[in-house]
Amino acid sequence: MAKWSAILVIMMLVIVVVAVEAKLSEKAYIQCYSKCSKSCKINKGSCFRSCKIKCGGPNPSHSSSRYMHG
Repeated sequence: MAKWSAILVIMMLVIVVVAVEAKLSEKAYIQCYSKCSKSCKINKGSCFRSCKIKCGGPNPSHSSSRYMHG
């Protein structure tokens, strides 16, 4: 029984560490993107795109939602 309890505790710790790391990564992305995009003009989409790439931002979905349901 103690073996399963130890495994459960380790799994819970891993989940917490992964969740915290993801949150910190998201915050770092937002800070990087804000700093980079300050110099972008409003109508320059390529500038915002390059900031997203530079900061390692979230990638858009590669599939169309039209085809996911059928």
